[in-house]
Amino acid sequence: MAGALKQTGIQPVPVSALRRVCPPLSIGSASGKKAPAMSAYLGQERAINAIRFGIQMEHDGYNVFVLGPLGSARHRLVEELAKEPARAKGAPDDWCYINNFSNPERPRALRLPAGKGAEFRDNMQSLIEEIRLAIPAAFENDDYRNQLKALEAETQKEVDGLWRSLDEQAAKEGIALLQTPTGYVLAPVSDDKVIDDKEFNKLPDERRKEIKESIQRLSGELKTRIETMPKLQKRHRERVRALDRDVTAHAVSVLLEDLKQTYQALPAVLGYLQEVQRDIIENAQEFRRTEEPALPFLSRDATALFASYEVNLVVSNESDAAAPIVYEPNPSYPNLVGKVEHRAEMGALLTDFRLVRAGALLQANGGYLVLDVHRVLGRPFVWEALKQALLTKQVRIESPAETLGFASTTTLKPEPIPLDLKILLIGERWLYYLLCVYDNEFGSLFKVAADFDDDVERSTDNVEAYARLITERVRENGLLPLGAAAIARVIEQRARYADDSERLSMHMHSLDDLLKQADYWARQRGADEVAIEDVIEAVRQQDDRQDRFQKKIVDAIKRDTLLIDTSGECVGQVNGLSVTDLGEYRFGHPVRITATTRVGKGDVVDIEREVNLGGAIHSKGVMILSSALAARYAPDVPLSLHGSVVFEQSYGGVEGDSASVAELCALLSSISGVPIRQNFAVTGSVNQLGRVQVVGGTNEKIEGFFAICKERGLDGSHAVIIPRDNIKHLMLAEEVIEAVRKNLFSVYAVQTIDEAVAVLTGMAAGERNKDGEFPPDTLNRLVEDRLIQFASRRQQFSEGAGDDKEHK
Repeated sequence: MAGALKQTGIQPVPVSALRRVCPPLSIGSASGKKAPAMSAYLGQERAINAIRFGIQMEHDGYNVFVLGPLGSARHRLVEELAKEPARAKGAPDDWCYINNFSNPERPRALRLPAGKGAEFRDNMQSLIEEIRLAIPAAFENDDYRNQLKALEAETQKEVDGLWRSLDEQAAKEGIALLQTPTGYVLAPVSDDKVIDDKEFNKLPDERRKEIKESIQRLSGELKTRIETMPKLQKRHRERVRALDRDVTAHAVSVLLEDLKQTYQALPAVLGYLQEVQRDIIENAQEFRRTEEPALPFLSRDATALFASYEVNLVVSNESDAAAPIVYEPNPSYPNLVGKVEHRAEMGALLTDFRLVRAGALLQANGGYLVLDVHRVLGRPFVWEALKQALLTKQVRIESPAETLGFASTTTLKPEPIPLDLKILLIGERWLYYLLCVYDNEFGSLFKVAADFDDDVERSTDNVEAYARLITERVRENGLLPLGAAAIARVIEQRARYADDSERLSMHMHSLDDLLKQADYWARQRGADEVAIEDVIEAVRQQDDRQDRFQKKIVDAIKRDTLLIDTSGECVGQVNGLSVTDLGEYRFGHPVRITATTRVGKGDVVDIEREVNLGGAIHSKGVMILSSALAARYAPDVPLSLHGSVVFEQSYGGVEGDSASVAELCALLSSISGVPIRQNFAVTGSVNQLGRVQVVGGTNEKIEGFFAICKERGLDGSHAVIIPRDNIKHLMLAEEVIEAVRKNLFSVYAVQTIDEAVAVLTGMAAGERNKDGEFPPDTLNRLVEDRLIQFASRRQQFSEGAGDDKEHK
């Protein structure tokens, strides 16, 4: 085989190119340096500048959408970049909700300087406690009692005067005014004694007539005085209320004077204190009640009255603090916008201004709010509520039912609070692009996109910086220090995670996981430093925990349940390579690809697509190889071929074009009759000009085929063919490299389909000469000759079919 491959002029990839080893010098200069504060964001200058721009831009709509993959430390970066501007801005104002005495269903919002909200709330609470004592005490004062007695005496004097004048007038006319259980009555008198009906009838007629006329006239006077009594009582009550108001006003004005002096620079607070004073004076009688009402929820007792003067502090900031930086992990509608809570009393749900609760928008008002966009979009009504708040620049605390107009019950409608903050959304790129396309308001609200890089160039400076980053992450997580060799191995593993030997992954979560697991294995062996073997063990153990399915596939191939040949030759059959992703774990394994050809109309059938198992990209790859086949071998004659390709024993979906080189090689083998070596596997995509192109998962594919060959015994004949442009992506496992070093396994890199088919068959592909012909005894010549034969046969069939039709 080595001789045959030497004839093709294609050499295996050298061992040094199979894994880019991190040299010790790349970390030596970093070992004594302290990691800078922003080293965790190596290579993220573009995203950092975008976030800073969005944070510092004061105009409307310049909120930030931070794009990037999960685990790239976006939340931490956003919060760190916001700290300095937050300190420069200082603490925003406090916000309270207070009772609206004229309309309790619409609580008012009260704005106070930072730190004053809690102070004002406490002062009002102290005022309430003082009022509880001061007002009842004022009514127990001797001065108040004397004034009240004077009012009662004056009223009683007026009442007595009314009845005395009537009694005297009646007496002059021989009539007595008597008070009975049923009211007042008038009766005749004789010799200072009330006479009954019998005595009355004995009187002369003239006298009886006079008495009746007097009683009738006096009854009118009596009625007038009886009707006057409620007016006197009402006037008395008004005088008592006026007295109570005067007493209460005096007591309250003394108590409120200090508060008014404290907040004289805040007109809104002074206005509220005036309203409190008026309400206390108006309800002075309520403060004198000592008995509990029979139905408390139907009566405004003193406790409820005192509560109406409390202050509901919904946003509180320390006066010397920075602007808030709030991250809301659960942005439900109540958590984001706020809510009005209820309490149960006597089977009824009641609420008031004290039960209004602020959400994250108000908590972050004047500062920065960090949200995960997938959580915002996943909670009902939240996305629209967020946009509404940004568009109107205010937060309106109401239930979603009220917002949508579905609420039919009376509830609180708190006054909206002005909103001034920066929203920093964090999400994946596909969500950003979907919102750009499908939400017309998104672009005007989130004008700044900060796109995180997934990886960073593996330059000498960046490797040293990455070593410092590793040291910083170790220190932050409280882990054992890493030796120089261990750091180098971690850096190599980060290149493997990036699937590129020239790049280093910036996925911080996976880096932290690797460091923590290496620390675990170092502690298991009682070491005080993480060595390279601990890093290797951490990677191996992580793979072992997730490779059950991979081992099942290897076992199925080993037992010939899945048919894969790793020796011999076969026409129209090739070992392709596939990658399976299982969450955080992915692995490669070989798949058998077969092709058959015959005379036809120039079509290549993708059996996977015909049965709806092939994805769009795979179908595209088959169409491209079909075009490449026609362009290379049948430029002047019709392509009279019917070919079919299939992934054997594939019972699930097939996607991607990384098997198009293998499929084209299988077709060429079937057409030419030249067998393909089964100890080879191949991966790569092909374009219409026969150029082999880069594919993903190269390392996993090579290692997957290597595992099968290792199970069956490596003999030096096994190899994998990859695109030449994939060499830079190689970070193969050490056991593969060791096998290559011992000439037990090989990796070939090809640039064209000619090189690939030459390696697979051991026969030179051949190039057209100046006459446009392929050299004899080359694979391309065999393919072209065979296709010409197909075209001739098809023509013969067509002519024969035409003669038969004419004869008939």
